[in-house]
Amino acid sequence: MRLIALLAAFGLVSANALAQTHPTHPEHPSLKASPTRPPAPKKPKPVKASKAKAAPIAVAVAAMPEPEVIDADRLAVAPLVLVGEARCEHGKTVGVQPHPSLAGRFLLKHGKDEYTLTPQPTNTGVVRLENAHAGIVWLQVPIKSMLMDARKGQRMADSCLHAEQVAEVESMKATQSQ
Repeated sequence: MRLIALLAAFGLVSANALAQTHPTHPEHPSLKASPTRPPAPKKPKPVKASKAKAAPIAVAVAAMPEPEVIDADRLAVAPLVLVGEARCEHGKTVGVQPHPSLAGRFLLKHGKDEYTLTPQPTNTGVVRLENAHAGIVWLQVPIKSMLMDARKGQRMADSCLHAEQVAEVESMKATQSQ
């Protein structure tokens, strides 16, 4: 018996072989249900979290306030942010508004979710708003904007155009056609 237990520990004997030989193993034939013995109670299956349950958690995390103090580099980015509604691919919309109580921060609304974003300075000229707790990043360049889930590395909304970006795209097209 010790040899079988040792072999099972090293994976050399299957669990079925161990179950057939060891009387305390739950799969041992003597512990199986019989007409005189009721079946053993089944363990409840663990409940998997559904996507519907994950969304409120993400919103709750996103609602966590950022630090009250914001440095001068981040405040310098704030005037560059295009506020208002941006229309995106697949009929999605993203709304960006200044935060009513946190100076230099913005509220981003995407579907039913709302996030507080803080400007992040960049060397490339891209306007970057981020909520590190939720893993959400809003990127804005002159001709389009994009909402990213930084944790998954996926775009949540792409080719988002604010009214000023639409005008920029139109002027680029007019310049190219001349």
